[in-house]
Formats: sequence, structure tokens, C-alpha cells
Amino acid sequence: MYIYSSELWGQLAMSVLAQLDDLPLLQIELEKLDPERRLARLEMKRVIVSDTAHLEVLQALHEVVPSISSRPHVCLITDKTPIIRDGRLLLDLVLSQIEGKCEVRLTQLTSMHGGLHADEDALEQAALAANGNDLIITIGSGTITDIGKVAAARNERMPHIAIQTAASVDGFTDNVSVVLKSGVKRTIPSAWPSIVLADVETIAGAPREMNVAGFGEALSLFTAPADWYLSHLLGLDRSYNSASMKMLKTIASQPPNWSSGIANGEKSSIKELTKLLALRGIVSGVSNTTACLSGVEHVISHMLDLHHAAIHDSIGLHGEQVGIASIIASRLWRQAIEYEIFDIRKLEIPDLSEMHRRIQNAFGHLDTDGKLADECWRDYQLKHKLLLENWQNVLALVDDWKNIKSQFETLVTPDETMASALIASGGPIHFNLLSKSISDDLALWAVNNCHLMRNRFNLVDLLDLMGLWTPERIQWAMMGLVGKTNEAA
Repeated sequence: MYIYSSELWGQLAMSVLAQLDDLPLLQIELEKLDPERRLARLEMKRVIVSDTAHLEVLQALHEVVPSISSRPHVCLITDKTPIIRDGRLLLDLVLSQIEGKCEVRLTQLTSMHGGLHADEDALEQAALAANGNDLIITIGSGTITDIGKVAAARNERMPHIAIQTAASVDGFTDNVSVVLKSGVKRTIPSAWPSIVLADVETIAGAPREMNVAGFGEALSLFTAPADWYLSHLLGLDRSYNSASMKMLKTIASQPPNWSSGIANGEKSSIKELTKLLALRGIVSGVSNTTACLSGVEHVISHMLDLHHAAIHDSIGLHGEQVGIASIIASRLWRQAIEYEIFDIRKLEIPDLSEMHRRIQNAFGHLDTDGKLADECWRDYQLKHKLLLENWQNVLALVDDWKNIKSQFETLVTPDETMASALIASGGPIHFNLLSKSISDDLALWAVNNCHLMRNRFNLVDLLDLMGLWTPERIQWAMMGLVGKTNEAA
């Protein structure tokens, strides 16, 4: 059997950061370290992170459509938010490079409810606009890029150049998109972008809260792999790959020491953040799953988004929410690791009718036709079915938790360390100080019901199976994050 050494994976992690502009070479290294071919093929050509990446549009275009000698047809997708670089619209700077050399079709997406969402209306608009063109260029942050990746997938995996304008999420460099399905956030397969142009000058000039949110998103690196590994041990997640896990552990060996530069808008820190997010996207993409970086902390954020979408309100910054929720996830995991709280005698198979009632109570108030609750119920039933099929694994893990829990030790960073890094980055550490302020009641609702939303299994599910997901534990996990401000905390 092939042995994955920490040294080799450490070298690979550093190699990714060094070789973002030559990803075919990275693919060769991945194949050497993945003899079973369980990882997905990395289909991006390059990720360019530099102060002048915005000037490489024409070169990138020729690289992704080299066989077209005449004027290529370009579908340029963006929204109506003006993005300024050195006093000029970034859209104009891009157009000036390709106008006269390409046939350009500009599509500026809009939303009826304020902020643009990757809902079916936007996805359909983009896919129709791209049809008949030679490639897609997107200009924008994570939502626009996700829409562009779906449009590319729906048009026979059309080449796609993504111009990144903020370091807000890690979805610029993977092959999935986060979309709204029946008002609920879901992750669906899409397509790798061909080339990502991450212009550090533009990203550093983005609204400060965007890049601060990106750092919050990055913090899930220090908690989410534990949920992924737990689900794997229970036989509930077949996407687990030890090679990917070792790479994640190497990257997360210590929280980034440059977080204070995010608060100050320092380009060196913004560049490091952009690279780290790119690396996260690549790891989840080749792993064929976002579960490796999306655990308790992400589903709490998704719950908040679900609520706001349901009432046709603007959605908050995902990464900001993930940053705070990562502290909650860390507290819960460290308690499970450091204290004797698991008891096999309390373990019970969840009653399906009771869970249906709980889901109806949790989500039924959000619409008049019950579609949101029905969507969550459909997903939960899949999880329940898997639980029944693997119940012996659940019993075995809880019974032997004293011996197993040490395997999670290096997967979860203590919440104090994470909170310090988040504060240094300028990120909010209190729900009501988010850019989209969250009331204590809404935050409590999101945390309390987070495991009822989708089919992925995480630590909260396990706590609930043992009757440990109690109001007292929830309040303890949220202590200092609700009920008072950052300054008081």
C-alpha cells in the first residue's frame, strides 16, 4: 500500500502555493501522490495572484481558446455593482483589452430582491447569455463566479476566465457552486474555471468587510475537517480521502500570523489570504466534496442565509458568519475531545416522525406553503436512512470514544486562538456586529436547528443522538457571541 507521508504532503501544500500559475504541473504531482486515482482531475490551467493580474485578460483568452483564429465570441458576465481600480471601472479596464479583438456580449445580472443570488433565475440568465459563445469571462466576487461556473457547465463546459475582485470566499478555484434551491442553500456540481485572475490591487480595494469575511471563511479550515472525519468513521461520507486530509492538516498546522494585515488592508496580507483561499478551493475541488471544509460552522451560516432569503431580505456576508460560527464549532469539538461527555447508554435512533415534527417547527414559519420545511425534510430523510444503515458504526464509535477522540486532537484549533486571530483581522466576533446584524433570537434559532437543514452529518447530530444538544450546551457554546458586544467581550 502506498504511504502518504506528512513530509510529502507538506511539500505539496507549499508547492500549490508556489505553482498556482502552473496547475498542470501540480496535477502531475497529485497523480504521483494519489495512485488510487480517487482525487478529481484539476482542470484549471492557472491562478494568477498579482498586482497586475487584471492586465492578463487577453493572454488568458488566447490560452483557453487557442484554436480560434478569428474574433472569438465572449460572454462577459457581471452585476451592476461598480468595481473601481485606481479610479477607473474594472469593467472598462477589461473591455479595453478585448474590444476590437473579440465579439463581446455584456450581461449584467440583477435581482428583484436587492442583492444578487445564485438562484435559478440568475443561473438561467447566465447560461442563456453564454450559449453560442466561445468563452465566458466573469468579473466579480463569489456569487458571480459561482453563476459563471454553472453557466460554463450548462454550455458543454465552456472555457471560463474568472476575474476575482474580493478575497471573500474560496469558491473561485473549485468545481462546484453554492446556489439557492427552493430558498435553501445547496452545493451543486458546476465546472472549474479555466483561469482565475486575482488582481491584488483590486482585491485590496474591495470593501474592507469582504476581505475580512474571507478570513472568517478561512477559519473553517481549523474545525470543519473534524466533522468530515467523523462522518467518514461512521460510514456516512464516502468522499473522505486520507490524502486530502493530510494536506488540510499541513495547511492548518497553525493559524495565519498575518491576520492583522487584513484589518489594515495591507496588500501583502491580502495576497496571502487570496492564496490561502485558492488553496482551499483546490483541495475541496480535487476531493470531490466541500464537506472537507464545511461542517457545523458552515451550516450555521447557511441557516442565517436561509432565513433572510425566505423573508426576501438581503443576505449577510457568508465568511463573517462562518468566522463566528467556527468559534462555536471549536468549543463543541474541544469539549467532546477533552471531557467525558459521550455515553452509549444515552444513544438513541432518532424517531422519524419526531424529527419531521421538529423540522416543521424549525422551518414552517418561513413561508406559507411549507416548501422550505419540505426541502429540509427531504434532505434529512437521506441522513436518517444512512444512519440506520450504519447504526452499528455509531454505537462502536461512541463506545470507544475514549480511544478514538485523540485522532481529532490536531483537527480542531482551540476557540481562544481562533477568536484572537479573528479579532486581529478586524472581523466581528459577535452576531449583532455582523455587517448584516443578527439578533440573539435569530442566532439561537440558527445554532439550535443547524443539524436539521441538510443531509450531512456533523458533531451536532451526534450530540443530538445522545440527548446532549440541550439549551444549556447551546448557550455555553454561544457565550460571548450573543448578548453583548465585542468591546464587552
